[in-house]
Amino acid sequence: MGGKTLTRADLAESVVQKVGLPRNESQELVELVIKTLSESLANGEAVKLSSFGSFNIRQKGQRVGRNPKTGQE
Repeated sequence: MGGKTLTRADLAESVVQKVGLPRNESQELVELVIKTLSESLANGEAVKLSSFGSFNIRQKGQRVGRNPKTGQE
């Protein structure tokens, strides 16, 4: 997993290159998509992007924290 991290700026630049939108509009588009996905997940909705993946929020149990020096919980 030592690959490059894909950032919002990378996504916006890809939109500029492939779609031809101006840079500021591309950034706004990327932010709008991310905001819409985040809001849908926050509202408890599942999000499915065909040919990419499905996203949903799941509840996990609490993690036990430990002091790294002493090992004490």
